[in-house]
Amino acid sequence: MFFFFAITSDTRDLGPRKCRYFPCCGIKDAMAVVTCASQRFIFFFIPMFRFGKRYFISCPNCGSVYEISREEGKRLEHDPNAEVNPEKIFRLARRASHYCPFCGTAVPPGSRFCPHCGQKL
Repeated sequence: MFFFFAITSDTRDLGPRKCRYFPCCGIKDAMAVVTCASQRFIFFFIPMFRFGKRYFISCPNCGSVYEISREEGKRLEHDPNAEVNPEKIFRLARRASHYCPFCGTAVPPGSRFCPHCGQKL
């Protein structure tokens, strides 16, 4: 007797959500897409269950990627109108170039002021 099973990766978009604050650029009340990544157990070509769920959001201004805590992710998954709590996100990756949150100009890493508009970063 043979059994066929597999474990695959799965990602789904939970839709755009409002985040009150992104710490990377200080952007407030921005909309960003929340993504759920998980593993799926398949038995005889039938998806049985998901496990290892992780939730992510990225800053729409600079592209920094944040992981959302599991509890916050479950809340966002069940309530399509919920806002992302900025205290429940943790930065994973950052884009190489930075952008000014005021004018959108590319700024060299480590700059304290925008070279275009002069605003403090």
